[in-house]
Amino acid sequence: TMSRLDKGKRNDEIIRIFSKVKDRDNWKLYILGDGEEYEHLKSLIKELNLEDSVYLEGYISKEKLPDYLLNSSIFIMASITEGLPMVLLEAMSYGIPCIAYEIPSGVNDIIEHNQNGFIVKNRNEEEYRKSLEKLMKDSTLRKKFGHNTNKKLEEFKKETVLKKWYSILK
Repeated sequence: TMSRLDKGKRNDEIIRIFSKVKDRDNWKLYILGDGEEYEHLKSLIKELNLEDSVYLEGYISKEKLPDYLLNSSIFIMASITEGLPMVLLEAMSYGIPCIAYEIPSGVNDIIEHNQNGFIVKNRNEEEYRKSLEKLMKDSTLRKKFGHNTNKKLEEFKKETVLKKWYSILK
């Protein structure tokens, strides 16, 4: 995941969910970003004994970001609120399936449940964990979802958006 490390992004929730995932031996969680919650998250990782599987990477430059995304299998987000979560589009541009909670705006515009990722309703942590486990266990599903990200990205291409704006303003 990548975000500003503040309470509204709920990275602590992501860490707790990851700690409950079954059969996560070969999986790593990388949290990219910096902010006021950094020390709290660091303490939580230690408290849950996850130092060997959860990594707070801090701020990552745009030049180094592709290295992380190219080596990622799943993108997860737990924000309480978003406008249009560009991080989901960025992850999808690398063919990465996404998991996020349903929130009033943004997530449903990007993730198509069971097509290119999972949308978890009612901030249900158990369902989030199950969705994460499902993607972790099933490489075929990850590939299918990753392939399906391309269709959704078409809607956000510059040309597509300009056509929509032109028809509205016409």
